[in-house]
Order: sequence, then structure tokens, then C-alpha cells
Amino acid sequence: MKQNFWQAWLTRFHPLVSAEKKRRYALAKNHFDPQLKTFFDHKLPHPETRLKDVECVVLDFETSGLDASMDAILSVGMVSLKFPVLSLSTAQHYYVDTGHSVVPDTAIINHIVPETLNRGMAVVKLGPLLLQALAGKVVIAHGAWIERQFLHTLLDLPEHIELPLVFLDTLAIERSMSVSSGMVKPDLRLTSIRENRGLPPYLAHNAFADAVATGELFLAQVTDIFGLQNARLGPLVKRSR
Repeated sequence: MKQNFWQAWLTRFHPLVSAEKKRRYALAKNHFDPQLKTFFDHKLPHPETRLKDVECVVLDFETSGLDASMDAILSVGMVSLKFPVLSLSTAQHYYVDTGHSVVPDTAIINHIVPETLNRGMAVVKLGPLLLQALAGKVVIAHGAWIERQFLHTLLDLPEHIELPLVFLDTLAIERSMSVSSGMVKPDLRLTSIRENRGLPPYLAHNAFADAVATGELFLAQVTDIFGLQNARLGPLVKRSR
């Protein structure tokens, strides 16, 4: 009984509980357009929610740089994950006609050239597409701060309003696991982590391939962390911070 009391008391301070309070406050204090309101209407899950009871989307952005205020999303990769199944049949890949010029160094890395973007989706359509695809979902990404900040900018949200989404970051999760095992300065690049785990190589810096690669890595990480126990969101969120 005493243990249950302290567990409930500590849960009050969990990041998911705090994020849910901020979501409700933002919804009450702001007049969002209908699409944004629907996006914010989805309640965030409780820390004790089982991973298998939520819908996840693995998300990857290829961008022209790392500053969302100056750079642009060049391509988007998404694939659905319902633990423990990564559904490749749901995979989506979009190039985005941003109107930004492609930096030569970036083009070398992600193989995206202006001609490809000119045939891509208009940037004004990307926000509504992502609002519909991500609403009520748990988002999985590698180095999720990139997807988080670019999505926040794309939706033109005020700085003080947080996205009403749960982000699970495979990079941060791997870092937390490395610290626990005593590793010093682990290589946290997606390709390196996969290689160290014996996962097959994919084309790097391609939004579609990186989304699939991140989803596979996430499944391996969850197995390592929870074993045969029920995987729950709370510990994964904490490892992702």
C-alpha cells in the first residue's frame, strides 16, 4: 500500500503528466484553427500505458540544415509501428518543394537535388498531412529534437506552446543504455548503432530508409530494456529526455 502511494506521488512529476497539463492549458487558452484544435484534442497517454496499447509513427526529416528558423524540410519518411510490429506496408516518403535553394554539401549527404524538390509536395500541404498522420500518435525518431523543432516551426506554433505529442528518441535511449553499461563516448549515429547491434545496413540520410532503420532499432532497444516484461511508455519517455 505504501509503495503504491509513493509510486502514485512520483508519477505526478513525470514528464508525460506535465506535458498533458500543458496540452490542456494550451487548448483552453488559445483559439486554434480547426485542424490544430483537432491535433491538440488528443489526450496524451499516462506513464503506465503499455507500449502495445498505443499507435506509433516512426518519423524522419531530411533538412537543409539544423536550424528550423532558417532551414527547410526537404523530405519526410514515415512508417507505422504497433508494438511489436513495424508495418512496412504503411511506409510513406515525400519530397517537399520548399522554395529553398539546396546547399551543395547537403545534396552530397542526402542525394536530394533541386530537380527532385521541384517535383515534390508543396510545403503548404505538408503541415495538414503531418497533423493528420501524427495526431494522437507516439512519435519515434532518431535525434528527435530535429523533428520536434522543425514540426513546431512548420505548424507556426508560438514558442511557449509545446507540441501535444510524445516523442521517443532512439538516440537518447541508446545513450542512456550506453551510460548504464559504462561505455564512454559511444558512437550514436544511426548507422553505427545498427552496425554494433548486428542490424543490416540501409541507405543513410534517406528519409524513408532512416524511418525504417529507426523503427527496427527501436524494437531492438525495447527488447533489451524490458525483456519479457510489458514495455511501458513512462521509462522510455524518461530515457528519451
